[in-house]
Amino acid sequence: MKKFFVIMLVMAAALFMFAEETEWLIRDVEGGVKGGTLYLGTTSGPKTLNAYWSQESSSRDIYKYMYESLMGSDNKAQVNQPALAKRFWREETADGGTAYYFELRKGLKWSDGQPLTVEDIVFTYENIIKGDGMTADGVETYQDTEGNLPELTVDGNILKFKYPTKYRFGYDSLGGITIMPKHIFKDKVDSPESFAQMWTIEQIGDIISSGPYIVTEYREGVRVVLERNPYYFIKSKDGVQLPYLDKLVFLIVQDTNTMRLKFEAGDIDLLQISAADYPAIKAQQAEKNWNIIVGGPNASSQFIAFNFNAKDPIHREWFRNDNFRLAMSFAFDRETIIDTLYNGLGEPMYGPRNRTSAFYNPEIESFGFRYSIAKAKRYLQQAGFTWNSQGQLLDWDGNVVEFEITTNSGSNAREEIANIFVDSVQKLGINVNYRPVQFNTLVQNLYSANWDSLILGLQGGDDPAWGTNVWSLNGGLHFWNWSPEVQDWVDPNEYYVSDAEKRIDEIMKINRSIMDPAKVQDLWDEWQMLAAGKQILVYTVSQNYLVAMKDDIVIFNPEPSPLYGAGVLWNIEAIYKK
Repeated sequence: MKKFFVIMLVMAAALFMFAEETEWLIRDVEGGVKGGTLYLGTTSGPKTLNAYWSQESSSRDIYKYMYESLMGSDNKAQVNQPALAKRFWREETADGGTAYYFELRKGLKWSDGQPLTVEDIVFTYENIIKGDGMTADGVETYQDTEGNLPELTVDGNILKFKYPTKYRFGYDSLGGITIMPKHIFKDKVDSPESFAQMWTIEQIGDIISSGPYIVTEYREGVRVVLERNPYYFIKSKDGVQLPYLDKLVFLIVQDTNTMRLKFEAGDIDLLQISAADYPAIKAQQAEKNWNIIVGGPNASSQFIAFNFNAKDPIHREWFRNDNFRLAMSFAFDRETIIDTLYNGLGEPMYGPRNRTSAFYNPEIESFGFRYSIAKAKRYLQQAGFTWNSQGQLLDWDGNVVEFEITTNSGSNAREEIANIFVDSVQKLGINVNYRPVQFNTLVQNLYSANWDSLILGLQGGDDPAWGTNVWSLNGGLHFWNWSPEVQDWVDPNEYYVSDAEKRIDEIMKINRSIMDPAKVQDLWDEWQMLAAGKQILVYTVSQNYLVAMKDDIVIFNPEPSPLYGAGVLWNIEAIYKK
């Protein structure tokens, strides 16, 4: 037994000697206090922690603290920072192609202590990204204009992704790949069905992480707990392994009024404030020593979507009509919402970007979608609608116009937008039935014909190319007009695509082949004009970025932004409590 013990000691010493030293990423922070728990609020728990099958923010808001990518983003949401890759560069090759290089750090580990190597990245790319039907969003984000995926080769710790054509989006798309552990998934990628069932919420406890935290507990409707990853690869300037905070605890509070009360009671450390609550929070600031941040309009968009593939063929025909949607936009009183609901802390939105975005096209304001019942009626008349003696709106076949709108309950802003929309279109003789549902039910309904219209918001990277899955005809989130190639319940004989949608689909493809930023912006300008000019989605209002937090929280971001991932929790590993 003694001999065996000595052999084991020798083996352990040998493993220690040959283990690679970690090439740490050094964050520009020092003097932080290690320990403590940050309490946050969320209106819904995650549906899954499998990043490739998540389609909702409630899941992404949790797993974004679990997964690192080759590259990170700066505090303007631009992907240009080192992360798992310590170096990266791009080369336009002599054969007309484009090569992206990423040099992986040495000595990286997963949260279970297993090495994180180029094999994990090759495995993820070859088996998941390139796997047929293996992701909910498809592969369009990674494809060049001709539909090619890059060829991946490896030289030591350097990964090379080579496209045969020009491709400008590689830092964002390839640099942002969510890397999955080969030693966990190697036997789970034989089919999309088996992969989609991995790392569901029932498997918490088996899930590992490459990011600063790992989920350790989920009690449905109560809380989600994340704890420090002991093998995280980032240190402070004074040599402290990050993250500073021991835990993140998300309290699940479906009602936003209750969420505010929990912040006021001290149960939650940080709160994204609704504009309606801003005066009350501001009035308590001095007494409770809160810090309050007021930023520009939020980048996440709130819009009304009409189902082009609605189950009722009569409704379907209304919703596909450009003039009908334009009428709905003119009938929607954005300014009243800003004044009454948002206390003046908001801006109207007419298209998919606002002035917060680096890609915003102010020309869309020339459409003048300001509240006008008279203009709304003119557009309805142009479409062939009329009114009966009771003032009810009739379509071209004499059908009374009536439909349903839904959104997630518990969101005061969306519920109020729904109520104002219902009241507004009544002035056009339209009866709209409002039906609030749970958020996850709302998301599930997106994938069916069983909805007429809904109010929803989306968020993502600032570069519009991140919306490829939303705006491409075959995108995995083109929910208002699913392609029969994506959802088999859509009848190909009934499928309709307007010229504007066809052109947007084209823009989403060709932008990736253009290396000149000015020419790319021209395409984004056109995209915004098409989306706004036809009101493919009827955008509503955008509230200003409003955050309140306890004064013992030291954030890392000197200029929090409404852009996704660039707010007060940017680089959360460098946040601490005094």
